[in-house]
Amino acid sequence: MIKLNIEFFKIIKLGSLLALCLFPVAEAFAAADCMKMGWRRGKPFDYYAAETRQSTGTYRGGLLYLVESAHFTKKVRRLVEGNTSKQPGDLLFVLGSIPNHPVALDAYARYEHEWNNSPTFRQRMDTEEPKYDAGCFFERAARIYTKDASTYLTWGIYHHRKGQYQQSLEKFLKAWDLAPESAEVAYNVGLAYTEVNDLPNAKKFAEKAYAMGYPLAGLKNKIAELEKAQ
Repeated sequence: MIKLNIEFFKIIKLGSLLALCLFPVAEAFAAADCMKMGWRRGKPFDYYAAETRQSTGTYRGGLLYLVESAHFTKKVRRLVEGNTSKQPGDLLFVLGSIPNHPVALDAYARYEHEWNNSPTFRQRMDTEEPKYDAGCFFERAARIYTKDASTYLTWGIYHHRKGQYQQSLEKFLKAWDLAPESAEVAYNVGLAYTEVNDLPNAKKFAEKAYAMGYPLAGLKNKIAELEKAQ
């Protein structure tokens, strides 16, 4: 089950997915190419794989725990400050170890957004200009782990945050192809359709989301607003 949406940006571990192998269309990036980043431990680790989470002789508590405890503390996630270096250094460490870490992907995207839009954020002593475009990290994760709906869901939120609603819809629909049992994904697809003024499809996915028990009324309210405007 995915718990990540435009309103709250919360994520929990995915359940079983009805997967399709999807290869993203390449997007243009203005910043340095994150595809050339080296891996902290010689290879990328899958956020959802057992080897990333299970205790080993090398990583007590699992690699995920090791990486998060040092580089993805609450303050790092909330963009308050870095833990081992200036931001976004810790976020880069996480993504250099576990490229499809959904919350770290969202955190880096939010960091980029704050840097580009908040002079106060840029002037903080513990922040540095992001070297890599956040969109590059989403594409990298999707290329390596083609069946992760959470990557596309988070990627869609990244585009929504930038006001790129058509791109947001495309990513949400890819997430839906991978996780058609997810109320969370259906809800976000519905929201994206309201942003592009496609009322019939917004209603279609609202029906799916609420039939699966989705609790938030935001999509219903957006649909009501569109109906009133028409």
